[in-house]
Amino acid sequence: MKKHFARLLAATVAAAAFCSFTCTAFAQADAGLISKFLDAAKASSDSQLGDIATELTGKIEAFGAALGTNSVIQSQLDSTLKSLTGGQDSAALSSAYKLVSDAKLTPEQLGLAKQVGNLASAYVVQKNFTSLEGAQGDVATIVSSLRDGQITTAIPAVKNVATNAHLTDAQKTLITKVADKYAPGWKKAGEALDGLKKFSGF
Repeated sequence: MKKHFARLLAATVAAAAFCSFTCTAFAQADAGLISKFLDAAKASSDSQLGDIATELTGKIEAFGAALGTNSVIQSQLDSTLKSLTGGQDSAALSSAYKLVSDAKLTPEQLGLAKQVGNLASAYVVQKNFTSLEGAQGDVATIVSSLRDGQITTAIPAVKNVATNAHLTDAQKTLITKVADKYAPGWKKAGEALDGLKKFSGF
């Protein structure tokens, strides 16, 4: 009887240890991906990129810890990091924006998902638009607002950058994705305003 109890106890302890290991493995963000991304960001001549990357990875780690065994969302987080590290910023935004679409997220997880998306957007805007002619003020507003989670404040600046005449094709793709995320319908609103101006003789 004692031997049976000892075996049962040992099996229980082993199962608990295994569960603890696997659950922790699921909950943690990929440390290697985080390290590579941070190294790449901090190697940039723009010191703000390193700061934003540190904030972003902090939220990714917090989100990963809150996910439990949600491997689908964890995979999207890893995809976001891989894309940002590899310079595939449009793909990174797509992955980051998909995070909030999971209907199974708790309110806490949803809040973290939104913060990850905001910080990924801030990083991409800072990286790709700081030298855009005539847009420095708007870019600074977008970045600071998204870092603070102040979406409403960022929207007018996003629209201004999206209609900047000096955008390259690559920049147009990125800022359009950001604008569609935070100000859906902005294109139609702009077209309607242009039509009104023409009609009014302005």
